[in-house]
Amino acid sequence: MKKQTEIKYKNQLFFLFAIFLTVFFQTNSHANQNNVNTLIFEGCDFHYKGDLSQAMEKFHAALKLNPDNEYALNQAGIIYTKKKEYKKAFNTFLKVSKIDEKNTYALLWLGILYLVEGNMNNAYEQFNKIISIDPSNADAYYFIGSIYNFRHNTAMAIKYLKKARDADSLEADTHFRLAKAFHNVDMTANAMLEYQRTLAINQNYTKAINQIGWIYYNQNNIDKAIKQWKKTLKINNRDRNAVLNIAKAYNQLAFQELKKKRINNAKKQWKKTLKINPGNKAAKYYLKKYK
Repeated sequence: MKKQTEIKYKNQLFFLFAIFLTVFFQTNSHANQNNVNTLIFEGCDFHYKGDLSQAMEKFHAALKLNPDNEYALNQAGIIYTKKKEYKKAFNTFLKVSKIDEKNTYALLWLGILYLVEGNMNNAYEQFNKIISIDPSNADAYYFIGSIYNFRHNTAMAIKYLKKARDADSLEADTHFRLAKAFHNVDMTANAMLEYQRTLAINQNYTKAINQIGWIYYNQNNIDKAIKQWKKTLKINNRDRNAVLNIAKAYNQLAFQELKKKRINNAKKQWKKTLKINPGNKAAKYYLKKYK
């Protein structure tokens, strides 16, 4: 009887000890996860403020507690990229992709880093892998379209940039890239529509404003082209492309007046050229010639 009581007592002690261990490890696990989350939050805050060193310290501390935390790894990869430590960035994103083969964020950055080193083929494979996981990933379509654009395969560039636009129609840069692709094959009506969509999302997108100016210029609507480029200068008065474009347009108007033998009108246009571009050689030459 005494022996049975001892066995029962030992069993109870064992049971209580097992409960204690379970609670202990669960509590520690929750505490550990809370610490990881706190460190990640603090790291993100430093990252947002632009303090990359402090941010990296926080993410590294989080990874010591949880080495496979995909979010902390991805954030560390981004910081390595910003610091131009591309090899470390690549290996960090590669680790994430091995932990989770469907982590499209890490795969996207692997593709971008391949582009940085000029490895178009591997980049293309990475972006295609993303599409097989997420067929509506606008970023992957965008980068594939950009690769085709770089390779001067305009038809395929348009195809993929259209897919990028359809997947995320609020991305200004996607619309601009698509517009440029249309513009390159003289589909100016389509190009104009995409430039306008770009500006509807970001009204200060000066590259789109400048390109619309070129559409007007090539339609011989030079006054409208000049007005367009002046919009750019209101946003950025140092935009070199806008300055040179306006100077070219004034010179063109001057030559039109010269053909009609209206010398004084031509001189007025050349003076406008020099006002916006004081070093313009053509304007200087002709003003001296018709002094």
